[in-house]
Amino acid sequence: MKKVTNFIRRKSLIYKTAVEYGDYTINHVQGCSHGCRYPCYAFLMAKRFGKVKSYEQWVEPSLVENALELLDKEIPKFKDKINSLHLCFTTDPFMYKYDEISNISIEIIKK
Repeated sequence: MKKVTNFIRRKSLIYKTAVEYGDYTINHVQGCSHGCRYPCYAFLMAKRFGKVKSYEQWVEPSLVENALELLDKEIPKFKDKINSLHLCFTTDPFMYKYDEISNISIEIIKK
């Protein structure tokens, strides 16, 4: 198993999305250890908007360390607005060999 070594803090976790098949999403992980070489849309957007600087940084996932704390604040705020809440538009919430990411994904689903 691999250990997450990169952590980020966010001011919010639930956000409105513009995709036609959903209205809100949660991305509690930035990056993806799969390292697909085809043009990964999530990687290209993260690089374009300055979230990551390189492919090497992308394949070392960063976990939002305050994800559960943010959800405790945001769920009551959004509960009457959300029709669907997608988990991880930009990565795999059950990333291979990263139990820490899988475990927090399960805790988010429980909430």
